[in-house]
Amino acid sequence: MSPGPGSERHLVVHRFGKPGARPKLYFQAALHADELPGSLVLNRMLSWLKEAEEEGGLNGEFVIVPLANPVGLANRILNYHLGRFDLGGDGNFNRWYPDLGAVVVQEVGDLLTDDRQANTPIIRQALLDAVAEWPARGEANQLRKTLLGLSIDSDFVFDLHCHGEGIAYIYFPRDIWPRYSDLAGELGCRTILLHDATEGTAFENAAAVAWSTIRKAFPDHVIADAPFTTTLELRGQSDVGADLALDDASALWRFLVRHGFIAGDPVPPPDLLCQPTPLAGSDNLVAPVAGVVSYRLAPGDRVEAGMVVADIVDPAEADWQSARTPVASRASGILYGRRLSRLVRPGQSFAVVSGPEELPPPDHPVHDW
Repeated sequence: MSPGPGSERHLVVHRFGKPGARPKLYFQAALHADELPGSLVLNRMLSWLKEAEEEGGLNGEFVIVPLANPVGLANRILNYHLGRFDLGGDGNFNRWYPDLGAVVVQEVGDLLTDDRQANTPIIRQALLDAVAEWPARGEANQLRKTLLGLSIDSDFVFDLHCHGEGIAYIYFPRDIWPRYSDLAGELGCRTILLHDATEGTAFENAAAVAWSTIRKAFPDHVIADAPFTTTLELRGQSDVGADLALDDASALWRFLVRHGFIAGDPVPPPDLLCQPTPLAGSDNLVAPVAGVVSYRLAPGDRVEAGMVVADIVDPAEADWQSARTPVASRASGILYGRRLSRLVRPGQSFAVVSGPEELPPPDHPVHDW
């Protein structure tokens, strides 16, 4: 859908392997269009995939979208790039993906059997049909629709992001963690966040939420598990460069070879650098007042519960001590990400600390600006 008369946008999609082959693997980067480390990683992999395809070394279909958000790429205000949110008012580009499982339930009830292998393609096609029929009003929703149409029938979905400033970390659905934990080791993740992928409206959750809805609706039928979905957080927004891209692309390649998606000699998986923690155990540090963030700790530092991570400073306050509002962590773990901008509003999350125990909601509301 054009944003206005006389203009249009394009999404560049690279495909490798035989169309329709299984498994189908989908990779995208820069859904938050100002998070670019993953774009260089996928760009580095394109020539490798082309060579592997020519040699008959791809076991499945690969769909690669290095720049997943042409709308956000054009979001500039006075030459400042804001790629996380739709300036037209449709919110965070990585939120508000619909649960299309509810639509599919109405369509496949009379088609499903007790044969898992027979049910799976029926459900996949119904999901694709549901995406095609979604009105998706507005340009941002049209982008969501396009990305779902490319990915909703995949077996594996890799969404590449980064923090403002941060270490390498990863979001993993609990049910797939034991089988694919080596991905976190390959990428050198120092924080691993386990979560329930069947909840939420983020892109990563869209397919899992849909399959969960379908499974719940048909408890007497044999329904396949939801696809593998993960969000890779490749450090910070400034961590963009050829060396890092090569390291991360090589790590992904070793993972793909080890699990048989690409021909090659697999190497033993590396040791994990940390143990997984629940996403609900992460503490979003929230600014109680407006001001300038002055950090006492850096990404990767160890934090103990009650430790002050940063001060929110009012530079206009004459008294040095009164100008500072300390903000402490409720969790004991690793400071894995912090906001790039140092100016915060009340209620704004500016840093995150992992923790082994689930936490109650914070005292202040967290606004996802």
